[in-house]
Amino acid sequence: MSRYQPLADFLAGKKGDVWEASFGEIESLLGFPLPPSAHKFPAWWANQAGEGHSQTKGWMSVGWRTAALDRERRRIRFEKADKAVSPPVLADGGDNEALFAEAARLTGIEDRERLTREALQALMEREAIRHLIAMGGTAPDYRAPPRDRPSA
Repeated sequence: MSRYQPLADFLAGKKGDVWEASFGEIESLLGFPLPPSAHKFPAWWANQAGEGHSQTKGWMSVGWRTAALDRERRRIRFEKADKAVSPPVLADGGDNEALFAEAARLTGIEDRERLTREALQALMEREAIRHLIAMGGTAPDYRAPPRDRPSA
């Protein structure tokens, strides 16, 4: 039996199609702390098959998958695989086609180069503000730059 079986058992008996949980709630179910890799690497939460992914085998074996990870808030959303409405969490080096397709759907930007440029710009701005705040600064006048959106 996998050490992650208590999580699988909980999900198997869960009513509804979605369960959002804190890492602490999951640790309470398991009876031990999540490994450091669960806090550092999105890949730990990815819906991967294969050797060395006993945590994933647990939730996938009972028909659930991870759908949204918020490492900063230490939260994860599980969805029943047949009812899933969100794109899967992709491991590093995974198929980026799903990411581009979802980003294009959300933003209306079809051009990959433009989409990549805007994503990188937003990431750099977010990180610059995060570093400023960590140093004790504030950014009260920060406003996200306007984007051209296609008309519906």
